[in-house]
Amino acid sequence: MTRYVLGLNIGFHDASAALVRDGELVFLVEEERLTRRKHALAQPPVMAIQACLDAEGVSIDSIDEIAIGWDFRGTPLGNNRRFTEAGLRRMLFPASPPERMPPVTWVPHHVAHAASAYYSCGRDDVAILVVDGAGEDQSATIARGRDGEIDILRQWPVSQSLGFFYTAASKWAGFGDWGTGKLMGLAAYGRPNPSGVGLRRSAGGYDFAFPEAELPELGDSRAVAALGPLAAYYPTFERNITPAFCGHFPYMAREGEEPIAYADFAATVQEALEEAMFGLVELARQEYGLPSLVLAGGVAMNCTMVGRLARSGLFEHVYVPPVPTDAGVSLGAALVAARRGGHFAPITIEHAYWGQDTPLDPAVEAVRAEGLAFRRLSDEELTKHVSQALADGRIVGWARGRGEIGQRALGTRSILADPRDRRNLERLNLLKGREMWRPVAPSVLGEHVDDVMATHVGHPARFMLAAGQVRAGLRTRVPAVTHVDGSARPQYVDRATNPAYWSLIDAFRQATGVPLVVNTSFNLAGEPIVNTPAEAVSTYVRGAAMDLLVLGDLVVARSEEALP
Repeated sequence: MTRYVLGLNIGFHDASAALVRDGELVFLVEEERLTRRKHALAQPPVMAIQACLDAEGVSIDSIDEIAIGWDFRGTPLGNNRRFTEAGLRRMLFPASPPERMPPVTWVPHHVAHAASAYYSCGRDDVAILVVDGAGEDQSATIARGRDGEIDILRQWPVSQSLGFFYTAASKWAGFGDWGTGKLMGLAAYGRPNPSGVGLRRSAGGYDFAFPEAELPELGDSRAVAALGPLAAYYPTFERNITPAFCGHFPYMAREGEEPIAYADFAATVQEALEEAMFGLVELARQEYGLPSLVLAGGVAMNCTMVGRLARSGLFEHVYVPPVPTDAGVSLGAALVAARRGGHFAPITIEHAYWGQDTPLDPAVEAVRAEGLAFRRLSDEELTKHVSQALADGRIVGWARGRGEIGQRALGTRSILADPRDRRNLERLNLLKGREMWRPVAPSVLGEHVDDVMATHVGHPARFMLAAGQVRAGLRTRVPAVTHVDGSARPQYVDRATNPAYWSLIDAFRQATGVPLVVNTSFNLAGEPIVNTPAEAVSTYVRGAAMDLLVLGDLVVARSEEALP
């Protein structure tokens, strides 16, 4: 008999829902893609739940268990009425609360993160490292995954949060709470200042060179109140840790100031994070002596660090799931519950295409509503026309197939361009409202990775989660995707998992001799990646620098003259 588990993230941000059928993932979507509110701050996954049910054609009555990637019991939040059975029913199903709620399993946050990586990596007996801002009362966890069990070796408290440290530094540099990726990109322009390093690796993992006595204890109800560790600790990092670290630099960013002035600061913060992470990784290697490491948690989105780790040789195999952020705990919690219910075998996630599709009828309707020209083409015709358009310097919005999960566009909701023209970096940053110094990434044919990258960063590059060095002889040929330090954050494109995208890049290779294209996410500033055909059309219309739009089997243009 089929058994369904609905996994949820109902935390502070990045709400999501994942549907697992007999231990296999069938659908996952982030709430932000549906509500169009980036990171879905304080939003429960109401629309994501319904999307999961609709995708499988079932109702909530068919769900055997709900698994939540947090365990608020025993914390101040555990007394919140929203998290009782009646409260969950109203919160998750506000339009029509079901008479019967499936049984609810509360999975500790770091266990859910760990499960999202271990249970999806296709390997057993692995070292697990989870590092983020905060779980219930921890910020870093080292564990071992063996025979389906997750055994925790050691955890670090929220007062030593690497995630909060990096986020607070991002805010200091003027990028705000969600600017950590910007800080990482800026680091390549600067040189680290060792005197400013407030984190260091040690035999026990890592040390904070800050006075921990100034930080509140997690159990201090005055500090935590009813808001949990996120609200209690993050302001403390801003007050105490950030000035202690950032005091080596002139001043906090002011409104309107050019961020490039903080390049050395960004480089110092990045080096400090990497040193601390390597302390954790070395400890895991020393304790377990295992060849494989899996990473999860928001800090695993730091592709510079992941790339350095993948190249270090400390582990033969490094794996990061496509959604290492809090949005991924819906998957992890569901897999934990599936295993406990007797419907589990380790799965291998080889691609990120678990979201909603791009059906033809809504696509045609959306295009006609905007009065755009379009033509439906065969796969061969579409590939030939679009690859030539890219070679001719056009910028193309590309929305084909099921949407990606995670924060990286991976060739089903992407904006594409020719990497040979440095001006395309400027054009794309202007189009998306990004700072001009920020890099864009390449999608590389898997068979040609060694022709492009001097340093191979392994499996994380399937999901564009690790940076490496572009071959020196190729950097001047593909300047649009080569960062100032010679690096790039590649996506390795596999023909088996995305044949349409692979064929497009291969046709571009045949036309130009270059086996890669520029790939940046299909969205404008402050917006989530597009999800539906209507959103793709709207973004195309507003993004005047985009020349063509591919929407499923349709090629869309602003005039008939641009169509084949």
